[in-house]
Order: sequence, then structure tokens, then C-alpha cells
Amino acid sequence: MNLIEHARAIEAAIQNAYADGYELDNGSGEPIREMDLNEVGARVLQDWSSIELPEPTYY
Repeated sequence: MNLIEHARAIEAAIQNAYADGYELDNGSGEPIREMDLNEVGARVLQDWSSIELPEPTYY
């Protein structure tokens, strides 16, 4: 799988969990509003793909 395919698979998993009543947070109870999947080579960011997240139901 390439970067885009991995990002879409992660996005699908997050959307499925959301549909089942689960939501991401940042570890401090605050919702995550944006997320990227990064490709790193030789300790340098080479590329990224944004992951679409559902709108949090809490604030």
C-alpha cells in the first residue's frame, strides 16, 4: 500500500469506529480536529496525506 491507500484505510477505520459511537481525543479529553499521515525518510518529512475526521460530538 502507498501513503494515500494507508491514509484512506485509517480514515475508514476512524469513520467506522465513529459510527459505532467511538471518538478520538488527544489524550487530555479534547477532540482531535485534524490529522495527517506522514511519510518520513532519512528522518525528514517527505510527503503527507490529510485524513478526513468526523465532526466531534463534544467540545
